[in-house]
Parts: sequence; structure tokens; C-alpha cells
Amino acid sequence: MPTPEVVFGKYRLLQRVEGVETGEAHLAKLVGIHGFEKRVLIWRVGGTPMADAELADAVMFEAKQAASLSHANIAQVLDLGVVDERCFVVTEHVPGHTLDAVLRVTPELRWPVAAHIAAEVAGALSYAHGRRTPNGELLRLVHRRLSVGRVALSSAGDVKVIGFGTSWAWTPLDEYRSPEEVRGEPVDGRADVFALGAVLRRCMPQAGVPDALRDLIDWAMQPYPEQRPTAAELRREVTRILHTAERPISPRELAALAVAHVPPTRCRPEPPTADSIEEIERALDSMMLEPPTDTRTMLQLYERLGRLCVEAHVAERGAARMTRAFDLADGLGRDDYAARFCILRSELLGQANRTDESRDWLERATAFRG
Repeated sequence: MPTPEVVFGKYRLLQRVEGVETGEAHLAKLVGIHGFEKRVLIWRVGGTPMADAELADAVMFEAKQAASLSHANIAQVLDLGVVDERCFVVTEHVPGHTLDAVLRVTPELRWPVAAHIAAEVAGALSYAHGRRTPNGELLRLVHRRLSVGRVALSSAGDVKVIGFGTSWAWTPLDEYRSPEEVRGEPVDGRADVFALGAVLRRCMPQAGVPDALRDLIDWAMQPYPEQRPTAAELRREVTRILHTAERPISPRELAALAVAHVPPTRCRPEPPTADSIEEIERALDSMMLEPPTDTRTMLQLYERLGRLCVEAHVAERGAARMTRAFDLADGLGRDDYAARFCILRSELLGQANRTDESRDWLERATAFRG
């Protein structure tokens, strides 16, 4: 049964977001005339912070500064206000998954993928660190809470830094804290560079990483800020190293990774919908426009698609897709995936009341399992 919408000022709260440590966050929508709707995230400070003028001022000051940011790789701050004596900040909703969610399932990424993500984040940080007031004064914006949980991969293949303007919502994670912050010293943009180095290190595979990239991570994570590169320098060096990769990273590959690597139960607490199935189908179809190079991702996408079709009872359409998936796995000699696709097709044929065919495909699965 759908959760009833809760009115919050001019917004409608749809679903609470898990993992926020201070206050709370909700997926929400702004409703306008003639059916206008826009999905956003609303961050509410806990308790009644307007009674604490210092806290309210800090929340509003940070949000107002971050609202000046307009960059393709930064989730924007859209609104700021007070409802029922509670401060709230509204930010852009990025449909997709955090890098943290992807890494929980796949602890390592291919180094070019990780480097591409780092280059995009470095570009966002460089922009934010160099942002000035209309009078030409540096805003001295610092993210302060950058981590794998504050980097989002969108379903369109974009990389977005989330959390500018809402640093109060999370406590700092030791793995990403710069030494100067640990020492209690003032921090600037170079603390974000240290955190990005830690993000990149977290994504790295154990083998096959260019020495230049490992050296760059070490440079970004030097103990003293004056020893580190700026975000712009980091982006420039990562981009140079990326030119040595065998093939470039496309938004389509990032979108496929985000969809393929996050289980349905983690990224979609609600029942599967036609839209979620179609999202995967679009990713698969786009990958077939050229000779497939990342067949592992394709197999993972097909398996996820099959499970969603079973849960949503999309029988005929899902069964047809599982035939293609089986042919791909069989052609690659991947008996493990071939057996899984046989079972998924059998379940879907059973849902379509095609009992004999369902039994045949189940027997095929047994044969592939040996």
C-alpha cells in the first residue's frame, strides 16, 4: 500500500531517505498548476532549531552560499525556509545511486571508471573552490563531508557531488577526514582534495592500476595541505592518465553500472514498476548499438531485469528478454549465467501459464548446472 503523502509547506513528502545522521531527509515533490511536478530532496534539521539562533544561522548561511553553485556535476540547492519552526534545505534529486551503494555490491571498479568519476568530482570541486561573490571575493566554499556516499551516479550516466549546503546532515568519516581537520585546524578546499584522494583509493582495484594514478592518490593525500594539488590540478592529471586507457568511459557505461550493480531490494524499497524495467531495457538496448565490450555488465543487467520481471509479473516480455540473455551467456561460455537465465525464463513462462515450456527450460538449467 503506498505511503500517504505528507504536506510540508508547498512540498509533498513522499519517502524518507535512510542514512542521514543529523535531522532527516525526504524524497519530496513540488506541485504546481496544470499538473506540474518536480521531485526534490528536503533536508530538515531535527528538533526545533529556530530556538537555537546560532544553529539556524549556520544552516542558512551554508545553504545560501551553496545556492550560488550551478555546475553540471553538483546537485543544486534549490530552496531554503522554515516550516513549523524547523529549518529545511531543498536540493536537487539525483535519480540513481550513490557510489557507496555501488561499492557495497562491487568493492572494486575498473580503474578507468574510478578515474573518470574522480575527474568529474574534481571538476565540481574546482568550480566550487573558485566561486566568488559579485564583488569578486572568494566564497571559500568547502564541502567538508565528501565521501563515496556523497557522490551519485545518475541513471543518465552523470556524476554528481551531493551534500553542498547540507554538511550538517552527516558526521565526518575518519577515512575521508584531512589531517588538518583531525588536528582541529581551519580547513580549505585542499581538505576536499584529500577526501577525493580517499574516494579514489576506495574505488581502486588491487591490480592493473597505472603507477601514475597511484602516485596521484598519494599526492592528493599528503599530510599537509600545502603539499597537495588543487582540485584543478588533480582533474588535469587524472584526465591525462585517462588518455592511456584502452577505451574511453561513456555516460552509457556509467548508467549501466549504476543499474546493474545495485540489487532491487537496496535501491528500490517499493515494488518494481514498469519504469524500472524499462530503465534497464533502455540501457541494454543502447549497449547493443555497438559491438558489446563490457559483457559482464550486460549479463548482470539481464539478470536484474529478469528478477524484476518475475517480481512484477511481466511474463511474456520478460521471457522474451531471458531468451536473449540465455543466448548471450551460452555464446560466451558462461554456464553459471546461462543456468540462471533458464530458471528465470522458466519462472516467467510459468506465470504465463505455458507449463510445458516452463518445465523444458527448468530441465535446461539442470543440464547447465551439471
